[in-house]
Amino acid sequence: MTTITTTLGALVQAEAALPAICAVKLSPKSAYHVAKLARLVAIDTKHFHVERDALITELGTKRDDGGFELKPDSDQMATFVAKVTELAAVPVEIPWGPIALDMLGDEKVSAQELAALGPLVADEATS
Repeated sequence: MTTITTTLGALVQAEAALPAICAVKLSPKSAYHVAKLARLVAIDTKHFHVERDALITELGTKRDDGGFELKPDSDQMATFVAKVTELAAVPVEIPWGPIALDMLGDEKVSAQELAALGPLVADEATS
């Protein structure tokens, strides 16, 4: 089985580019592949978002609107950055193959979107 081996931080960055790829008109087979990959990525990145939000709540100062904030020059910010950096380095393996460029056909996908996908895209042809 093909897998994608990466880090949680790389997945979080790639996650932001997936909606643009999901919006592209693809063949049914390619659309299924991209949709399943997006679902699997969301499952893995949920942990990152939950942990990051918990750190903000734990280390932050409550605002008047009920939210929390971290002061840029505070010790809490340094602790937050260190813990998020550690979390981003966690290895992740997705049990699904990357998006191959031939799956995109002749659809217009920007180089910026492809670069943002990072480990979720591969230039080799699909089988």
